[in-house]
Amino acid sequence: MAIGAGKLSDTAKNVAEILDLDLIIVPTLACACAAYSPYSVDYDDEHRFLGVPVHPRNSIALLVDSSLIARAGADKLVGGIGDTIAKWYESAPVFDQASDLTVFDRLAYHSAHLIHDMLLEESEPALEAVRAGDYDNEHVRTLINTIIGLAGTVGGFGGVRARESGAHSVHGGLTRVAGSATTMHGEKVAYGVLVQLLVEGKESEMQALLPFYATIGLPHSWRQMNLEFTDENLQTVADFAAGPDSPFRAAVPGVTPAQIIEAMRTLETLA
Repeated sequence: MAIGAGKLSDTAKNVAEILDLDLIIVPTLACACAAYSPYSVDYDDEHRFLGVPVHPRNSIALLVDSSLIARAGADKLVGGIGDTIAKWYESAPVFDQASDLTVFDRLAYHSAHLIHDMLLEESEPALEAVRAGDYDNEHVRTLINTIIGLAGTVGGFGGVRARESGAHSVHGGLTRVAGSATTMHGEKVAYGVLVQLLVEGKESEMQALLPFYATIGLPHSWRQMNLEFTDENLQTVADFAAGPDSPFRAAVPGVTPAQIIEAMRTLETLA
């Protein structure tokens, strides 16, 4: 039984597979869909991203108490919002380029779009409720169910096409920058969403997201993540995110490190 946050859930899934044990997960944070999803996000001892192993089975039970999770505080939910809103922005361009969508792909696509809309509607009132100490609140329950449950259906039904593309590739690159471990997974992913949109040439969509980011408290710059914005660090992130096996290429075929660096430089100029 795993009682804790995302890294614990991911670790427990790894161990359950190795030992061939049944697993029950009780999440105490809603920072990502880790408690629901059939895969883990693995890091090394220096918190650098390693990979995403897919498990042959998931937990036999997932117990979610939204009022318990909400007591961890609004800032923890912000990270979950950042990771979850990426479901739409990462999967949509991959699905849009495919000509062989299955019924499960279509379900994942529509789930991702629903998630996007729910986050825009529910995030602000849910965070306000949590800050006011109103943990057993309908908006809070909806937000947590969206972050854990709905988000899990995207990668669960959509498979590799829906699990990650540009935003998570940028996240993986950021984990190779000193000091990045103090920024939540979802905050780095949310920043990656903006980078991906700029690389796709969707500046208007990026600009449309900025007011939401500002209201919720998601970062759009290295300054806000307390990271050193140096040429060397930018190159480190870009080289990883545009690597030959990077899932960024599923969203933007032929993406280059130069495009990613240009996008990051653009974001850093925004007020």
